[in-house]
Amino acid sequence: MALTGRDREQDGVSRQYLYLRVAEDLRGKIASNVFKAGEAIPTQQALMARYDVSRVTAQRALETLRSWGLIDEGGRGRGSRVVDAAPKTLAQRVAVAFTAQHVSLDVWSLTTEKLSKIVAQQVEDIESGVARPPESIRARVLLPSLDVDYRLPWLISDRADPRPVRRLRGLIKTYARQLEHSLLAAAEYRRVPTVRVEIRCMPALPLQKCYILNESVALTSFYRVQKNKVRERGDSVPMEIFDLVSGSEVFTWEPSATGGSERAYFDQLRQLFDSCWSNVAEPMDLGE
Repeated sequence: MALTGRDREQDGVSRQYLYLRVAEDLRGKIASNVFKAGEAIPTQQALMARYDVSRVTAQRALETLRSWGLIDEGGRGRGSRVVDAAPKTLAQRVAVAFTAQHVSLDVWSLTTEKLSKIVAQQVEDIESGVARPPESIRARVLLPSLDVDYRLPWLISDRADPRPVRRLRGLIKTYARQLEHSLLAAAEYRRVPTVRVEIRCMPALPLQKCYILNESVALTSFYRVQKNKVRERGDSVPMEIFDLVSGSEVFTWEPSATGGSERAYFDQLRQLFDSCWSNVAEPMDLGE
């Protein structure tokens, strides 16, 4: 894929985003095992010749692959090597999802604390010109209802104390607002033509978070019930509670993956989300 001057003009691709085109093409070659784990990725000079781009563009393309967790830093006397065929972390997966022309996010979680920060960074990269803006973003976010007295979390010394649940409600609302603001900001900056964000809630606490990205990959992670020391507010006395805490592991499910069980699990996750979204969930009021 050589990006000649004529190609750039015909494709309407800004020079600003050429590095991302190169990185996306290399990512595709890594995913299809053209470049296998442990093999060297082409050098800057080789990328310049292969894609007809400048040294700066080639360098930024390699930096992008590193940010996605696909290649290592390289070492003395050698270039970077492929470390994995796919991103592993949520941040890496979301970054890859945002390189698509049309981005979709279906999210079911306890709060959107981690995701709101990741999306804010993606939107900042779009606004600053570091990342190419997609043509559209659609997000459906499913969270616990704010008017339910949940059995978790609870204060270890007094299960009837309302503060732990009150704190949870505050976290749900705060990070949902932040996520909504970040996504809508992409439209306000006039970088992304179409942005649709819908946040709904249902009267249940999820024990497993789920992210379905671009209808092509699902990421899941389990919550654990464990002791946690928290504050309801910054100036509050610490509370020791039993809390739902997110694990660090992220499990990946893809419909195109080899093996019927993995594809079946992806389909089950999508059907579960869609059924709850359509039949149970209600619009969430994020007002004061």
